[in-house]
Amino acid sequence: MTLTRRRFLTGAAALGATALGATACTSPTTANPGKITLWYSTNGLSEKVLGEAVRRFPAQNLTPSKVSGELNRRLLAALSGEAYLPDITMLGDGISTYFSATDRFADLNALGAKQDESRYLPWKWQAGRSPDGFQLGFPIDTGPAALYYRHDLFAEAGLPSEPGAVAAALSTWDDYFEFALRVKEKLPGRYLITDTKMVFTYSLAQEKQKYLDRQNRYLDDQSQVRRAWDRAVKAFQLGLTAGYAGSATGEGVDRRAAWTNGKEVAFVNASWITGNLKQSAPGTSGQWHVCQAPGGPGNQGGSFLAITRYCPDPQGAYEVVKWLMSPENQASTYLELGLFPSSPAVYSDPTVLAAEEFFGGQATIQVFGEIAEKVQPVYFSPWDITISDTYTDELTNVESAGKDPEQAWQDARTAVERLLRRQGVLA
Repeated sequence: MTLTRRRFLTGAAALGATALGATACTSPTTANPGKITLWYSTNGLSEKVLGEAVRRFPAQNLTPSKVSGELNRRLLAALSGEAYLPDITMLGDGISTYFSATDRFADLNALGAKQDESRYLPWKWQAGRSPDGFQLGFPIDTGPAALYYRHDLFAEAGLPSEPGAVAAALSTWDDYFEFALRVKEKLPGRYLITDTKMVFTYSLAQEKQKYLDRQNRYLDDQSQVRRAWDRAVKAFQLGLTAGYAGSATGEGVDRRAAWTNGKEVAFVNASWITGNLKQSAPGTSGQWHVCQAPGGPGNQGGSFLAITRYCPDPQGAYEVVKWLMSPENQASTYLELGLFPSSPAVYSDPTVLAAEEFFGGQATIQVFGEIAEKVQPVYFSPWDITISDTYTDELTNVESAGKDPEQAWQDARTAVERLLRRQGVLA
């Protein structure tokens, strides 16, 4: 059973009343044909580019509105009540949540999107399209995953340290584990694996499938999930995890200290972690490098722009979206916010190819760009975040509380299937 429109609206209504600011925009009863409003999250779009768009499209009277709190929650509540809706809105990588409610949005194909598709990563463009071909989302950014490592400490240990050599030596997760054991021996107290969550998350990101197919049917064969689980458990049982469970976003104080003092000499994460790394460990500038992650290319995160059906000028709104997400503006946004471009044309743009002092002179966009172009299309269902959290919570129980790994696996599977039964996905 798929996520139906009725179930979508019921779920949205269950969110309860949501405070909507006075600057909220059009609704079925209060549409203002002279104004196009845009909802976006903090650091979700470039303020500089938005300001230029306001000046560039006077006829549309573009009015950007930064949403405080969780944009998705506010949007779901607005859609449920059919009031105070934006004309253009950001959607996260859980865009499939809205595929059952495409009657609330404009099909971008009808506005000219097919002519623009070739300028963007095929897998990213496909992620914004519903199973029946409705183009709901226009790509903003992506999150290609790479290996971040301390070049100086690898060299100090007498190990491969140049990006090409490191990528070749660590092409698989097993290679990475063996390498981590060598580093642990040569540099006691140092780690290459943040926690079991890191291994599970980025291993699964490299698979062709996750939990459900594009029709929101639960995949009977969950072997890809089990592979990621077993790798995570193996890393822990080998004593390779640093123990920063739950801090894989880089926001944990302990992890910031580990980056600064060299305890964490390498880790796998998405491109968006670079800002956290630079802010958390400025004293390590010049000592970090990046290369392809063990196991191959994968992606974690990314967002879209969508146009609601309440927009008084959908064609005008599409022209705004198209301009905001042009390769030139994606390059500018990358330099301002670090949002990794969804348009491959940016990867060779001279404005973003300058040597980066923090990464020892590398132009990291080349590394991430090569990875992004090789990412396999994979469906991200409305329940993927909750399902992933269920598995990683149980891995934390293994890592931090000594829970038996097989029991933890069975408990995670039971919890996931219970969730999907409640949602009508499983009978």
